[in-house]
Amino acid sequence: MSKTNRLLCAVVTAGLSLSTAYAADTAGVPALSVAPPAAHWVERTLDYTYMGFTVHFTCDGLRDNVRDILLALGARRKDLKIQSRGCARLNGPEPFPGVSATFSVLVPVTPDEIGKVGNTSPQATHWQTVDLVKLTRSGSDQAPCELLEQLKDKALPLFTSRNLTFQSSCVPHEVRLGEIQFSVDVLRPLPSANPELAGLPPAA
Repeated sequence: MSKTNRLLCAVVTAGLSLSTAYAADTAGVPALSVAPPAAHWVERTLDYTYMGFTVHFTCDGLRDNVRDILLALGARRKDLKIQSRGCARLNGPEPFPGVSATFSVLVPVTPDEIGKVGNTSPQATHWQTVDLVKLTRSGSDQAPCELLEQLKDKALPLFTSRNLTFQSSCVPHEVRLGEIQFSVDVLRPLPSANPELAGLPPAA
């Protein structure tokens, strides 16, 4: 067995034990004690129409906000494709703008998938905490509560995540300080000194 194959086998073996730890019941165990699993890239799609009363978006504005959120959650930048849809105006806010997106996310490798993940080697990973309220807040303005509330249900399930902190009290036509909290740990590739196992840099 070549040195490269031995390295890959070691990563797969480690990934299996880490994936077991990831899948185990972690009640009463500090979150940081759960080791990140080995993972591989899987394609996801998102079709989303924004319906909000407090903050309104142009088609370009919604597309850019959703792109930033997908990247923050761990979408791989190099193959993220997103385009606007449902746009009827040349400029100005749209009543119901939407986006269609395809992108890749990291998904833990399970024992049944060993040898079935194609030519993509398992990726060593780490957990990274992202705060989407801080990400989407512009200057002293509040974060777009309705957008984050909707993407928590529409986009977050497409990603590997843990330790979600979410609290929202969105009121139509009303913006209040501290009305929403949205932070979560997401799975990212682990940079490595070994180029064969390094994968890609963080998606955002």
